[in-house]
Amino acid sequence: MVYMNSYKGQNWLIPQSIKDMIPKNHICFFVEEFVESLDFSGFDMINEGPGHPSYHPRIIMKILLQGMLSRERASRKIASACKENFVFMYLAEKVQPNFRTICRFRADNAEFIKEVFKETVKLASENNLIDLNLICTDGSKVKANASKKKFFTKEQFERLDSIIERMIEEDIKQDEVDKIIGENEDGLTDFEAKNLKEIVRIYKKSKNKERAKENYNRVKKEFYKEEGLKKVSLTDPDCRIVKHNSGASNLVYNAQFTVDAKNQIILANDVCQDVDDYGQLEPQLNQTKDNIQLKKDTKLAADCGYNSGKNLNFLEKEGIVGYIPNREQAKNGKQKLKFDNYEYDEKTDEIISDGMRFKYSGTYYHKKDKYRFHRYRNKKFKLNRHVPELFRERLRMKARLETKEGKMTYDIRKFTVEPVIGNIKYNLGFREFLLRGLKNAKTEINIASTAHNLKKIWKAKIILRADCGIKEVIFEFLGCEPKIKCDTAWSLT
Repeated sequence: MVYMNSYKGQNWLIPQSIKDMIPKNHICFFVEEFVESLDFSGFDMINEGPGHPSYHPRIIMKILLQGMLSRERASRKIASACKENFVFMYLAEKVQPNFRTICRFRADNAEFIKEVFKETVKLASENNLIDLNLICTDGSKVKANASKKKFFTKEQFERLDSIIERMIEEDIKQDEVDKIIGENEDGLTDFEAKNLKEIVRIYKKSKNKERAKENYNRVKKEFYKEEGLKKVSLTDPDCRIVKHNSGASNLVYNAQFTVDAKNQIILANDVCQDVDDYGQLEPQLNQTKDNIQLKKDTKLAADCGYNSGKNLNFLEKEGIVGYIPNREQAKNGKQKLKFDNYEYDEKTDEIISDGMRFKYSGTYYHKKDKYRFHRYRNKKFKLNRHVPELFRERLRMKARLETKEGKMTYDIRKFTVEPVIGNIKYNLGFREFLLRGLKNAKTEINIASTAHNLKKIWKAKIILRADCGIKEVIFEFLGCEPKIKCDTAWSLT
């Protein structure tokens, strides 16, 4: 067998510049160009005065974005890469910030990182990479950095409210703690009773009493803030427990994305505590408007999770044509629903259901569903039909989705916003949040969205710098006549 020659122990003449060790078309050069075009003047006042000099914020921003693109999200891994990886060494400008510096920057500069994301939207818009004829919105649950074994149920919290406060304020004896725990185990499962003992043990052994008290108050605040909340995590009280169809439960946040339907540029993103998407359409659309000016005839497509009378009414008031199916339409008619299986005669203000006509007889508020309903009655057969307050908007949307154009427009959503979520979760490795708390989760999603947009713009840059003889491919990719000619260097301005 013949093997290739190797040169173990031989001295290696490394080029004078680290840049020469990196492939010329590497995305890190675009990350560098983009970050250095940002305005960091706001950091000058923060770092004024005596003390050890700070790392320039552009360095931390560059390695954070490259870390996301390279699936190295943890601050410790990024810090190690700055010592071992040529790309990170180049972007870090031959300095080696430690993991605490990287983590603090990410946690303390949420607003700045959000503005960085907006700059990617602006950059894509200036170079005609965004098509606003149709935008698509979707949400996805992302696992929180929290343990399922450490949580408070509302019953546990109410039973242990006084004992926890006493343990934080004073060091009470163990036998007294055991007695109170025994008295409060009635009606709990073995797992919940074990969890109860673990919670008490954590608080009793806590060395930092102030931090323990702060965490306890956060748990207390979450129970009072959201009515009907059954469980709160001790490690991250902001996240929520969601039960899947398989029966397993996970602690998650709900990540939201709005993208353009042509080049999959993320126009807006957010993280919320809601376990469903009903309340997220309006915030996403408002944030999109803040980031970019929509067209007068911009359309919006979203899945059935956003189909509510309130959302549909909001779209009509904004003059935006929506394509949002109800659950029956989303399931291709396999799931029958009671709300939308009727017709409405606008002239007579009558509901037509099962061949019978029902006249309006009043409006009432359903306490359980927290929603207003209209009651329509057929006096002849003494039957009632109850429909949502905004049922007219629902029927108009249902009719739109039954047309050929409506079905085709809605289908576009499947290969625009869903692949974006897939890219972030699988290609960028964003399967779980690293930081705790809602504010930090929003920051992480902004970094991921910035990295996604930069990669999309970078790919467009590669095409624009290709052979001028492939204009047809370029125009098909961009969907328009590009502002930058093939023989012109790419520019951020």
